[in-house]
Amino acid sequence: MSIGESRSPDGNITATLSIPRGVLQLVAPPPETLSQCNVEAATGIPRRVFLEAIRAPNFPVPVARLGKLRIVNRVAFVAWLEENARKQSATPSSPSATNDAAPTDDTAEHADDILGAVGLQPRPASPSRARATNRRARRV
Repeated sequence: MSIGESRSPDGNITATLSIPRGVLQLVAPPPETLSQCNVEAATGIPRRVFLEAIRAPNFPVPVARLGKLRIVNRVAFVAWLEENARKQSATPSSPSATNDAAPTDDTAEHADDILGAVGLQPRPASPSRARATNRRARRV
């Protein structure tokens, strides 16, 4: 690191500071808008979850469409997320949520409630992987 200094006729001091490139880390401001391309980097929300949320019929934030790209205002989207988080924390938890026992059907119902509160639909249950494996083993 080196520093150069000079004085101007009006009494101001001008300094030049030389810093190696490897020492600096540039941080960009957050984007004004979010799309499926940058949502994970900006908010940590996976692309699929973002698209499911904005496609929900009761999604309150305006969505701009440019071909397959879906764009929303970042501030409005984060405000919507925070509002839903407050709603979730305000609802009383069920007694089974504080139980340290193995997960039960109540856990699945609670997950469905959370998805419904943010305007998402749970995926239909698919046959378990174990059953499919057992079927293959029997055929052989």
